[in-house]
Amino acid sequence: MDLRLTQARANESERAAVDAVLGAPAAGSDDHFADAGHAARGRRHLLLPALHAVQESIGWISEGALNHIAQRLSVPPAEIYGVATFYAMFATEPRAPRVVHVCDDIACGPAGGEAMIERLTAELG
Repeated sequence: MDLRLTQARANESERAAVDAVLGAPAAGSDDHFADAGHAARGRRHLLLPALHAVQESIGWISEGALNHIAQRLSVPPAEIYGVATFYAMFATEPRAPRVVHVCDDIACGPAGGEAMIERLTAELG
């Protein structure tokens, strides 16, 4: 992922999911707010809610959705990509309609987490 926007465009569903969190962009606005001559980043706190909205609506976060969020929040795409790939609950590639998450850390192992993973792997592949 680059520091600049790519040519990928968000589809209508992705834009609607982001706009539901951020509000519709003002007509004729590029969503950059003036702040002493710099693009304001005062809406960066909306990054996680925007990513969650796209993930819940579409099932994954496409490059186009990432670009749309970057434009709306004035945050570099590389920074958004870093956040999206840091959290395991976000997907940056299409995935199956149903995804099972099983805790496998040291606290869940003794509670049956490892056995559950083995059973699910045997049954589902």
